[in-house]
Amino acid sequence: MQGKTKVSITVRTRLLKEVERVAGDTSRSAIFDQALAHWLQERRQGQLEQDIESYYRSLSAGENAEDETWAQGGDDTVNRVWSEPKR
Repeated sequence: MQGKTKVSITVRTRLLKEVERVAGDTSRSAIFDQALAHWLQERRQGQLEQDIESYYRSLSAGENAEDETWAQGGDDTVNRVWSEPKR
């Protein structure tokens, strides 16, 4: 079992009541744990997308042309495989 830390937070009363209404048997701790994990995953995904964008923006014209060549080769392969009759 992973370690856990007890925290105290303040949330809007209406929000908490609505969450509890739809939560069923799920505990507040489980709800907040899931919400924080989801929030963190979204932030990591956003950072990854920014890093990818920065990488592609940093490419030179020659590197962009090479990337396009590789992408077109992949597209050609996929199109050829998908158009082959199934065995």
